[in-house]
Amino acid sequence: MEDAIREEKIDGVDEGAYIRVEHITKFFNQGEDKLQILNDVSFSVNKGEVVCIVGASGCGKSTLLRAIAGLDADYSGLIVVNGEVVSRPQKSRGIVFQEPRLFPWMTVWQNVKYGLSGMTKEERQKLVNQHIKLVGLEGFEKAYPRQLSGGMAQRTGIARALVNNPPVLLLDEPFGALDTFTKITMQKELKRIQKESGTTMILVTHDIEEAVFLADKVIVFSARPGTIKEIIDVDLPEIDGKYRDRNSIEFLNVRKQIYRHFFEEEA
Repeated sequence: MEDAIREEKIDGVDEGAYIRVEHITKFFNQGEDKLQILNDVSFSVNKGEVVCIVGASGCGKSTLLRAIAGLDADYSGLIVVNGEVVSRPQKSRGIVFQEPRLFPWMTVWQNVKYGLSGMTKEERQKLVNQHIKLVGLEGFEKAYPRQLSGGMAQRTGIARALVNNPPVLLLDEPFGALDTFTKITMQKELKRIQKESGTTMILVTHDIEEAVFLADKVIVFSARPGTIKEIIDVDLPEIDGKYRDRNSIEFLNVRKQIYRHFFEEEA
């Protein structure tokens, strides 16, 4: 159906891509006035890619992520995931917020299990245990959120989002509230998890170094109303095939390429 909606080719969009975001424009109502948040945003994501969207606060990054998740349908344009037009939330698209949003009365194990259905008790137990191990929380299964550090709580949120094996994981500044050292550790963990799971990920961040460290592709947003200034393919060498070297010339050059857009906006 979606192929019949439009015949022209859209810049930045591969018609055969796993995720297609096409001509997304969004307004917020403010009484009798309208505030434009997104302006004609189009891009595509291939299966298994990690895409980071970077931009200043208020440029519509999180708003766009909510639209891809199906949490907000009040926009013009089209979002297609795996051939299906997005119109509502589905388990095939997991989401991780900046705050873990764990249930305080549940243990780590219970929080990760929440939402699993349609399987036997043994199958649930196996899946939960696998994902607790995946995020490095073995030994903390019986801990409550109040007993966890910020990084451990966010690991629990990631495990909960992944336990349904969603082909797509959406992350809204998941490490923004963490201290620098915990953030770096969590970035490495997310990189490892993505390699092991092969999950397609879209991550919203205002941390340019984080985007260069994690992404196969970085999408640079303008200030509000958010529109795409540049899409940068990131293909950098990794240390021992695991992580990118933040101090390499190649890494710093990509970071500089992204920073240039924000220096232009301030000029």
